[in-house]
Amino acid sequence: MNWKNIASRWIALLLVAGLLALAGQAGASGLEDARRRGKLLAGVKTDSPPFGYVDSTGALQGFDVDIARYLARSLFDDEERLELVPVTSGSRIPFLYSDWIDIIVANMSVTEERRQVLDFSEPYFISGSMLVVPKGSAIKGIEDLTGKTVAVIEGAVQQKDLEQVAPRAKQVKFGKIPEAVSALRAKRIDAFCQDDVVVLALARENPELQVVGKPFVPRPYAMAVRKGDLEFVKWVNGQLTRMKTDGTFGRLWQKYFGAFEGSLIKP
Repeated sequence: MNWKNIASRWIALLLVAGLLALAGQAGASGLEDARRRGKLLAGVKTDSPPFGYVDSTGALQGFDVDIARYLARSLFDDEERLELVPVTSGSRIPFLYSDWIDIIVANMSVTEERRQVLDFSEPYFISGSMLVVPKGSAIKGIEDLTGKTVAVIEGAVQQKDLEQVAPRAKQVKFGKIPEAVSALRAKRIDAFCQDDVVVLALARENPELQVVGKPFVPRPYAMAVRKGDLEFVKWVNGQLTRMKTDGTFGRLWQKYFGAFEGSLIKP
């Protein structure tokens, strides 16, 4: 019996129970919070290009960042009334329930477990998981991961997915993507498993790395708010529809994903 896994699952269940209790106490809508404050607080990634990253000038850029800017313009007619709050895969939900952010716009996969504590917008992206390895690696796909060390980001869906599709792989957890990439480039690990578009972007930026295998366990990305905040969900869905109607969504898609379009599913 694996007591470590059992303990981890109990901790996860307790966390879910605590967040549900907080959700029950949360009366105000995140949308109304933002309006009263005069500023929208959006949780975004800073280590996940092309969704959220820091450019050479130190500014936050990315597909999710531009979506958050669109939301602020729609809400206040001024994108300067947006505060971009850096989050990680593991910190997104706690930040939301600590009122440090109003909404998660951080390439978040929709899962049934997350639906217990969050309400999601309509999907705006569909992503599977993929592997990236050093060039010349003998790993050609998930079938070659037995006994291999595979980096995953703590709190990301790949942790559970790999337990199912490659149970004999040895997972190595990292807090942020650059840490995992650094370990991979130094060959301290054998592979890194992440969302397909992130992996494709990493391989493009790091010529010593290559993508192998096919995407697996595809899931939608959506923006997330506190459980029960249906007013906010309705408003966000309206903005997504407007983005597609006015051409903004298509322009952003080409800007950030045009180079990978043949490998992606467009929602």
